[in-house]
Amino acid sequence: MENFWILFLSFTVYSFLGWLTESIFCSIPVGKFINRGFLNGPFCPIYGVGGIAVIYILTPVKDNILLLYIAGVFLTSTLEYLTGFALEGIFHTKYWDYSEHRYNIQGRVCLQNSLLFGVMCVVGMLYVHPLLMRMLQKIPSDILPCIACLFILYFFCDTTLTVFTILRFNGKLDEIQQAIDEFREKASDLKTEKFENIQTAIGSLIDEDRKAFYLKTLNELYEKMDKLETEIKFFQRRFIQAFPTMKSLRNNESLQRVKEAIQNKTRIIKRK
Repeated sequence: MENFWILFLSFTVYSFLGWLTESIFCSIPVGKFINRGFLNGPFCPIYGVGGIAVIYILTPVKDNILLLYIAGVFLTSTLEYLTGFALEGIFHTKYWDYSEHRYNIQGRVCLQNSLLFGVMCVVGMLYVHPLLMRMLQKIPSDILPCIACLFILYFFCDTTLTVFTILRFNGKLDEIQQAIDEFREKASDLKTEKFENIQTAIGSLIDEDRKAFYLKTLNELYEKMDKLETEIKFFQRRFIQAFPTMKSLRNNESLQRVKEAIQNKTRIIKRK
């Protein structure tokens, strides 16, 4: 049983180190701190799973650095691809998108990151993991389960909160998209596909009754979307900042409007 506790604490440490690395890597270019984790706390479970997988699968080749590097590239890239695929299927959202990078596979993995992951695998296997094992083995066997259980409780609570946050956020996007679609349906005869051009199209109408109806309907839409924007909570905004290339597979138009509003500190729809 002691081996299980050590395994779980190894997962926790690698999750933290992955979160720290990604957060630093993403924060430096924008000049501000970005919590890059999928969870709200300072952990990226995908790195924890990746670290454990690398240690237990690639240990037989650890003495061959070139083979270790190549195998690490393929193993971690496969894990990232499968994780992205799973998250898209579960939450209908593409949280990262490498489509603009050269040599990417469906935007889920790209060569640049894969090569960096290979370096991390070599460093982790040869230096980080031996040091981590020495540290964990110094923890008294009667204290080890207590520490591990605390982290298990933490991961359960944070995962529950994260899933709840995502589901609520997706619900808000559904409402925003529904409001946009309802207005488009009412204003279908304006013959404009871009929502930003609707006010211009309304202003060009000659029929004053139709113009008044569309303006009233548009104002109602503004009010509804303003209300929905204010209901987007801190944790939901944190997600948008953590994953700037995030795309919704169902309501991407409404998501992009929310992202723009948060990033520019403006309303979801800019009034002219």
